[in-house]
Amino acid sequence: MIAADGPYIFEILQADVASARAALDALFDQMAVDLPEYEGQKDEYHMPGLDGDPDIAVIEYRGRDVLFPDCTVIWLHGGGYVMGSADDLSAQGYSSLAPVISVDYRMAPEHRAPSAARDVCAVIERVAKNRRSRKIILAGPSAGGGLAASAALLNRDRGGPEIAFQLLIYPMLDDEHDTPSGHMDIPPSTWTRATSLHAWSLYAEENGASPYAAAARATDLTGLPPAYIMCGDLDLFLDEDIAYANRLRSSGVPVELAIYPGAPHGFNGFAPQAAVSKRANASIRMALEHALS
Repeated sequence: MIAADGPYIFEILQADVASARAALDALFDQMAVDLPEYEGQKDEYHMPGLDGDPDIAVIEYRGRDVLFPDCTVIWLHGGGYVMGSADDLSAQGYSSLAPVISVDYRMAPEHRAPSAARDVCAVIERVAKNRRSRKIILAGPSAGGGLAASAALLNRDRGGPEIAFQLLIYPMLDDEHDTPSGHMDIPPSTWTRATSLHAWSLYAEENGASPYAAAARATDLTGLPPAYIMCGDLDLFLDEDIAYANRLRSSGVPVELAIYPGAPHGFNGFAPQAAVSKRANASIRMALEHALS
């Protein structure tokens, strides 16, 4: 992932968050040029925050012929808790299954945890109150997957509405990365240990990460929604994702774990035509469709 001026986007992040954000947005715009125009309905609006928190901008995607119009997928974009936006191509892709509400949650360094998880909980409560959706699903890749996991914990602890499923795509769960995969020699073109630890230093609470920042810090995983967790085996997050899946299972939470050999972080988005990406994307879609049904 190379910016226009040469350096890798994730290397830029360690020095200048604003420049990294701009470079990533430009990359996504470039990727979107070759894609067909979205044919569904796209609405942008705001939802009220929790207990005096600021309003939350969201984008709702609704496909032409939605299979499960009585459900809602709450989509959380990736970007290491510091980059990205609700205007997410991935969110559009699932809107033929159910309406997708993509959340512009508060990011670091402007806002530390648990601001983002609170934003998600506000959206959950508003969706449950206004739509009476048959099922509400939390979903997202990378930081979005990590946020889905931490928001599920906060929602449980608040006694919030029922969440039917959490779809965690190579989720960013552990602020320490003190595992074998967390010490892998990752190419600078993808999400490295140094970049990730820097992002965590901006996002997690200053006195140490809570479970509402890094779900791996949670000591009690009982009562959480069933989960699907996917990761490639060349991903920094591999071991922490496997560990979280095993802890969920040991806590009585149904979980499906999919590991893809030879796949780095973000592989299915940046190389969607690769055979391994096609298998992964089909698996994600099948898991989501099964959860919705």
